[in-house]
Amino acid sequence: MTDTSNARPAPIAQSPEDCLLSTLESLPEELLQLVASYLPSDALKNAALVSSTLNRHATDFLWQHVCLADQWTSYYDPNEVRGLERRLLRARQNTDEHDDTPIIQKLFILATNPTIASKVHALTHRCHLPPPNIFDELPNIHFHSETLSRDNRIHELLRLAVHNMVNVQTLRIVYGHMMLASSLVAGFLDPERPQRVPLRRLWLESCALSPYALHFLGSREVAGLESLRIRRLDAASLLSERTRDLRYLEYRLSRGGMAYPIHDGAGGWTQTSAQLCAEGMAEELIVYSDHELRLHADSFDAEMWNNLPEVEDFILKNQLDVDERDCGGPQNPMRGLLEHAASSLTSLNLDWIYWRRQELDPYDDSSATLTHLATLKFPNLRAFQLRNAVMQQTLLPEDTFLLEVAFLGFLEYHRKLQCLAWPMDRFYGHKQPSVDVQARSRTVVAHLATVLTELRVDAHYTGDGEPFTDIRLTMPAHLERIRRRRFIAEFAPHMRRLERLKVEGGVPRDEKREILRALHYCSLKKIVMIGVCFPVGNTWGHHGVELKDLDEGPSLIDMQSLQGEDEPRIREAYRRGSYMANNFVFEPDYGWPAIQVPLLQTAVLHHAKTVEELKICGYHGCPILSHATPITDPLLNSLRHFENLKVLVMSFWLLTWFESDYRDSEIIKFWMDSRSPSSTALVVVTPPQSPPADHPVDPGQFLSLGAGFAPPQPQFNRWAVALKTSFSPSALAYRVARDIGPYLSPVAKNRPGGIRVRASFCVGVREERHNATDIFDLDVRIGMHDQVLEFTGPREEGEKSRWWQKLEDRSWF
Repeated sequence: MTDTSNARPAPIAQSPEDCLLSTLESLPEELLQLVASYLPSDALKNAALVSSTLNRHATDFLWQHVCLADQWTSYYDPNEVRGLERRLLRARQNTDEHDDTPIIQKLFILATNPTIASKVHALTHRCHLPPPNIFDELPNIHFHSETLSRDNRIHELLRLAVHNMVNVQTLRIVYGHMMLASSLVAGFLDPERPQRVPLRRLWLESCALSPYALHFLGSREVAGLESLRIRRLDAASLLSERTRDLRYLEYRLSRGGMAYPIHDGAGGWTQTSAQLCAEGMAEELIVYSDHELRLHADSFDAEMWNNLPEVEDFILKNQLDVDERDCGGPQNPMRGLLEHAASSLTSLNLDWIYWRRQELDPYDDSSATLTHLATLKFPNLRAFQLRNAVMQQTLLPEDTFLLEVAFLGFLEYHRKLQCLAWPMDRFYGHKQPSVDVQARSRTVVAHLATVLTELRVDAHYTGDGEPFTDIRLTMPAHLERIRRRRFIAEFAPHMRRLERLKVEGGVPRDEKREILRALHYCSLKKIVMIGVCFPVGNTWGHHGVELKDLDEGPSLIDMQSLQGEDEPRIREAYRRGSYMANNFVFEPDYGWPAIQVPLLQTAVLHHAKTVEELKICGYHGCPILSHATPITDPLLNSLRHFENLKVLVMSFWLLTWFESDYRDSEIIKFWMDSRSPSSTALVVVTPPQSPPADHPVDPGQFLSLGAGFAPPQPQFNRWAVALKTSFSPSALAYRVARDIGPYLSPVAKNRPGGIRVRASFCVGVREERHNATDIFDLDVRIGMHDQVLEFTGPREEGEKSRWWQKLEDRSWF
């Protein structure tokens, strides 16, 4: 008989769901938070709905970053819409281009739920349209649109929501609506708002501020603001004076108005509604007045609020008795922000600002603004960037130099700088200053040599690309050359601690080479060179003759300025090699002789041991994917010496001509469909299977079909096959690995994860007077034996995940 006195009771059977629940409940809070951090957004939403254990942690991540974006809405009958193409509906009177419903719905949750609102750390406001193209649209667009987000109810709701968002540290406005952007800036910078932490980072891009946005400043400081980035906008957009009138070809976004084509950010065009200048318009076209556009906006707002009665009732019951629009602000909000945030700013970035729209522009306030900036003191400043002075409208005033007069005192005070960006030809003037100024300048450079870790320089872009060496004979070109070369001779050789270097714009190839030589004693980890032409050499031949042999289409690129490489001399120079003297002393040596070693070989000689990231971008003359010309090999061979390389970003030219037409638009659509589960990608019809080998047959047994008979040809879509086999994301990934893999260091490829190669393609609509090309990037990890470990893309710059990644990863913000 068995003794059962000490036997344990049999366990009660549990379902898998019960086991999972009890397991989750037993985990400490730190592990639950870690589990939630790895879940994608969709899984977080599901977890918040079905799991009381994960709800709090899931909502923490879901609401940590909130994006306020409008939407396009059609008020056409669905049956009617079904028969019309969506793009043809845009900008019609029954479509609201800027419906604020999704913004209102999010603000309503934040205004009514303080717990959720307190979870928000970063807030972004953007327009649903792609940001304006920086070369074609940014110079002509006005951001002062008073028909967008103009209804007072949305601003009242925003105030209530801001009151609850006590932990917001980052505010980004990217192509935002002026009225809403102004309310956001006013709300979060107001020192009287309830807050647990101050707003630390402010990003203003492609937007405008209305006069009342900074009404509260007065003599008070903007406490706690550490980083300020102002980029890609017209400087007059941040002036509180009466806005300028529209001129010929200029426009602003509107609700209602004329149909207007804009870049869609993905190599094509889309339609939106805009207010245009009447000058030069055909008489039969309707140009709406400001009053008519406001009436359009009011009708759309009435329709929108009719669908949101609960939100409207809440606003009426909780309305704040404040009317900030009657309060005046500083005449120049940009100067006001700089002045009142000076005590706490650690990073100041002025990036691609259009100081003027034309040569003699009465709104050009750049000289006064920069003079004012030079007098300010930022005790904690670590990064000072004035970047992308690469177009005529963005050039600095002629008397503005970094190491002379006003800004020399600025640098003397700010001794903690680690990151500096400035136009290459505006470090020094073309005339030698006084002896005292020269002595002070040398002292500043000697100090910067011990503290700078990142340096970015740019030069005015030239439309036809960068030459081997600058031999222009005009006086302005001569003076620019003197100033650029003064930077190379008097500034660059003294640097000792630089780790990251960026050279962008119209810098001739020999001057790029001399910058790399001048920085010999810096342990560079990242080198970026961007231009119109491929920085390390021209693979297309003189005037692009070798590309023309491969591309049968009528090229719309002006290649007359492309200088051919001397292939026999380059190979001879590459085989001969070069060596580094133990007692290297930099002496500038300009010109590009025929027997010059490739630029990458110079980079190897001085920096191969330390470089981990290399970016060489420029589309004119770049390697042709899967069709390498003979000169490509000696130009890229030096890449195999970068044994510590982790990231390579490089331009490739994609041949898209097929059967008498450029197929860029179809390729882009195929890429987008292939990554979108809601779309149906093009169905590829493969050719019929090849027949087996025939047995020998006596000729006399063949059926006579008569003269002139042609057997039927197999019917299949040749382009569909080519699209799938040559342009699908996976096919492109293997093509990139096959092209660039052999040039990469085996040591670097053998590391876990291999080398991340970003292949950059410039594709899009290519028609005469109607181009809309954009950059698409394909990320490929290449391992040993040139194996493709993984790939992502191709993705345009505005693709959702990539866009957010760029915002989050932006250095010095």
